[in-house]
Formats: sequence, structure tokens, C-alpha cells
Amino acid sequence: MRFSHRTTAVAGCAALLTAALTTGTAGAEETRCSTPELTSTSVQLGNPGRWAYTYKVTWCVENGEITAITPHVTHEDDGSTCAWVTNAEEAQTPVRDGSGAWNAYNMAEFSCKNGDGTDGIANPWAIITVWPSGASSVLRKGIGDVIVE
Repeated sequence: MRFSHRTTAVAGCAALLTAALTTGTAGAEETRCSTPELTSTSVQLGNPGRWAYTYKVTWCVENGEITAITPHVTHEDDGSTCAWVTNAEEAQTPVRDGSGAWNAYNMAEFSCKNGDGTDGIANPWAIITVWPSGASSVLRKGIGDVIVE
């Protein structure tokens, strides 16, 4: 068996290109559902004129059970005082109440210059609960340690 460096290089470049195309936002890899995909309530947080964050999830339900959850994060920044950094944390966990619900969590990060010229970080986050029935609600949301009502 011969090892082809060209084939390996082409496959490696294709993998890198695919990865580069799917890391722009959370949830870039779409889930395919055999049933209609459901969409949650959106969470919008921001510091007007500096940055904005929107988070929602889509999910699949088959035979009364949630089978997949896909996060969707969009962001905006002014480019001078604040810049988007990353989706810092993300998790999906079952709610242990027998309802079949799941909590979906995301925390993002913006790097910002404070009014005094020092560096700062803004971490908007949200937890969205989704149910097999198609219902959703925002369990909690906030910026850093501050819960936003």
C-alpha cells in the first residue's frame, strides 16, 4: 500500500476549510430532524453602541423526546471600544423533573476598553429551557455576575 502525501494534504486542507467555515457562530453545524425543527425564545443582551448578543436554540423531538439541541449565537460590536472574542462556554443538560425538558446554556465574551482606557471583559450569558412539547422559556440571563430581569 502506497501513502499519498498529496491526498493527505488535500484531505487536511478540506478539513481545515470546513472547520473554518463552521466556527463563525455557535451552532453552525445544523442538526437534521426527521420531524419539524423547533425554535426557542431569543435572548438579547447588550451595551447599546458597544456590543450586542442574541442567543436562541433549535431542537428536535422524536417519539416525545428531545434528540438534539443546536445553539445559535449572533453578535455585533462597534469595533473600536469592544470586539467579539468567542463563545466561552456552552452546555445542554437534562432537567431532572421527569418532564423531558433540557436546559441550554451559552456564555460569550467581548473584550472592551473601559472609559478610563483600561481593558475589560463583558460576558453575556443565558439559560433557555426547552420542552418536547415545543415550549421554551428563558430560565436566567445576565452579564457577568449580574442577573438581568
